[in-house]
Amino acid sequence: MKKVNLFLVGAAKSGTTSIYNFLNSHSQVYASPIKEPNYFSTDINVEDFSNTYRKTTFLDTKKYFSKTHLVNLQLSFVRSESNYNRLFDAVSDEPIIADCSTSYLYSRVAAKNIYEYNDKAKILIVLRDPIYRAYSHYLMALKYGFTNKGLIDSIKIDQQSEDKGWGKTELFIELGLYVDQIKRYYKYFGKDNVKVMFFNDLKMQPTFFFNDLCRFLKIQKTDAKAYNKRPINAAMRPKHPFLNKLLVDVGFKKIIKLYAPMQMQSVIKNWFFSSSKPNLTQKEIRYLKLFYASEIKELEALLEINLKAWKR
Repeated sequence: MKKVNLFLVGAAKSGTTSIYNFLNSHSQVYASPIKEPNYFSTDINVEDFSNTYRKTTFLDTKKYFSKTHLVNLQLSFVRSESNYNRLFDAVSDEPIIADCSTSYLYSRVAAKNIYEYNDKAKILIVLRDPIYRAYSHYLMALKYGFTNKGLIDSIKIDQQSEDKGWGKTELFIELGLYVDQIKRYYKYFGKDNVKVMFFNDLKMQPTFFFNDLCRFLKIQKTDAKAYNKRPINAAMRPKHPFLNKLLVDVGFKKIIKLYAPMQMQSVIKNWFFSSSKPNLTQKEIRYLKLFYASEIKELEALLEINLKAWKR
């Protein structure tokens, strides 16, 4: 059996779904039907997940793998080796086989686990200005009912949590502390096999971004214009955050998603959500900068680049 040889490990909220869709459509790439199987982040314990996270995440892998045809799925936590291998049963002659799990960058053990699985794998890391990454993360948390507070209050609550972890707390700040996360991959795979790219290039120069990615993977360049037409996983602001969170907590929104006709879901979504979103205030930017100012300097030294656009 051919092994996965490309791991898009994050960062979360940095365009990984757009990149997955590009890879999945490329004739020389086979991408896992579960975009994020999270198999190698074994330090993330599914049993510890919060009730709210459970209500928004597909965890019934037994049901999923009972099907003959594995349908596309955004996120799960595959813990069986045989099930993980099944994700790649349909690989034919594609030279690149991809797993795109954003928990791998945060996980303290994923780099080592991936290396032990395939020490010749290529690693792709996409970074976003950590202030705007945290802001995008907050908007997602607001949308899915993980919080009903403002940005600063939500981060303060998360920072005060005594038992932090993926699926237990939001990790608004931690997921943007890139230096140690990148070092783990450099340690095992070396700089030549770790490609660090940037969300801003994906957004502003998608053709340049994808051509550069194709060169790294040694696959044919292809038209990337379609991947800049509309935002994927676009944030939507709940009109009534408290009610939105309550409906998530009681499981009502999951029921609607599973059983309501698509037309009804669209009506409910339009009633519950607004496409407009609040802008980051200077106060919020100053607050977030406290967490990231020194981190950005260390990152510049590690990557040997100038991150002037990230400094304020």
